[in-house]
Amino acid sequence: MTAPAVPLQPIVPLGGHPRMQGLLDRWWAIALVCLIALAPLLVVEGIAPLTDLYGHLGRHAVQTGLAERPGLQPFFSYEWKLIGNLGGDILVQLFYPLLGVEGAVRATVIVTQGLGALGLLLVSREVHGRVTPFALAAIPLLYGFPFNYGFINYTLSMALALLAYVLWLRLRAGGREGLAAVWLGVAGAAIWVAHTYGWAFLGLLAGSTMLAEVWAARTHPLRAVGRILAACWPLLLPIMPMVIWRAGSSGAAISGWAWGYKYVWALSPLRTYWRDFDMASLAVLAMLLGWALRARAVRFDRRIGIAALLCLVFFIALPFRVFGSAFADMRLLPYALALALVAIGTARSEDGTLQASRQASRALLVAGAIALAFFGVRMASTTIAYRNLDRQVQAALPALDKMPKSARVAFFSVKPCRTRWALAPLDHLAGAAMARRDAFVNDQWQQPGVNPLKVSYPAAEPFVRDPSHLVVREECKESRSRVRLSTALARLPREAFTHIWIVGQYDGKLTPPPGFVEVPDAGSGRLYAATR
Repeated sequence: MTAPAVPLQPIVPLGGHPRMQGLLDRWWAIALVCLIALAPLLVVEGIAPLTDLYGHLGRHAVQTGLAERPGLQPFFSYEWKLIGNLGGDILVQLFYPLLGVEGAVRATVIVTQGLGALGLLLVSREVHGRVTPFALAAIPLLYGFPFNYGFINYTLSMALALLAYVLWLRLRAGGREGLAAVWLGVAGAAIWVAHTYGWAFLGLLAGSTMLAEVWAARTHPLRAVGRILAACWPLLLPIMPMVIWRAGSSGAAISGWAWGYKYVWALSPLRTYWRDFDMASLAVLAMLLGWALRARAVRFDRRIGIAALLCLVFFIALPFRVFGSAFADMRLLPYALALALVAIGTARSEDGTLQASRQASRALLVAGAIALAFFGVRMASTTIAYRNLDRQVQAALPALDKMPKSARVAFFSVKPCRTRWALAPLDHLAGAAMARRDAFVNDQWQQPGVNPLKVSYPAAEPFVRDPSHLVVREECKESRSRVRLSTALARLPREAFTHIWIVGQYDGKLTPPPGFVEVPDAGSGRLYAATR
């Protein structure tokens, strides 16, 4: 005996096309799902334990309060410029007067993930007429490899692109083509400022939609190209500022294409903490998508399906580094999978009845239940993982209480010889010293045109900027970018620093560098102070 299906009630959106409203389509249910999606960010004591986020915290401390931080003024400057990488910076600037710098960073991350979850749900609602369980299964991909690295500007721009795409679809469905074009131009320019990738993602979504339309209408190829360009040309507005931005920067490098990287990224869309569990989760998604490709009870929305396929193509085609931004290809794969899941809809006729046999209907119910369970289990596991990572952060932070204001800190994060599956939350922890102690630290990124922060401390060269803080254990081989901790300490211009802070996978027995003594009770790491 099967449970009776929840009746679907027709509703009429702005476009005038009838929809079917189920339990997941009600606004309170959508709000509840978004709240559950934020659980990993709400259980940590401070900001999220993402690899780069504490480094961003240091930059935001300079951005928001340099005039009140004399200890930072000799070494750092922040200059606002029109570049395609400012989304998180702008939100932090807005939140800072109310929440302070750390509260503003935490709020920015929460808003980013909340908008991303809402965007996936609303895209499903717009293209299928209802929120499907498969859209919920796509939400954990927001906590994939790119986000866990701390790419906040990028993640925010992708969330904004999803929301902008929903409104563009709604305007076009209502016959307001002119207003849709204006909206695409305005939204595209604003999203470009957040991050260039989000702007390109919006173009991919809109272009895929137009391609699906001309394909369904069997439009002549030349006419089809004209129709696509006529609908999407407002997205070209940021081209000129982008050309000016890149011409004046050194961050235009495109390099690093390798199958080895592609293979690792292909296994890592859900990479968070436990390798076997994350791989098993990826296998569940692959199983759901494989079932959907063959099942009669579902259909793929052609618009979103084409966008998912193009994301996959660009993931394969792009190199590791584009315009100075690393992991350019890796960032796309979680969104390719998320769009593929959102594209899955039930195959219903005009009157809302399921176009499938009873056996296919049961399979659809089972697949929907698996999708909902996947959402719940992944959000719970990610919450636990973030708590574990946050404990590592909190255990190391007591070193800040042992530092005086305006200290000059040589920070070293010791890495294992082989990269571990779980991302390292301590790699840029020194940014907290900038925010809380107005300290100089050597972990900030310095690529002209990539961010508005500039670092200058000639006496400390080359231990001034990222990646001078990343070192490896003594038994590891050295490389161009990472040397052993002992090598780094031997080369360190010790007179330029008042403290040395070491965290990560360092050997248990460390001898204080000449001219430094160990500071007791400095947390899980080692802190040394100059004796002079």
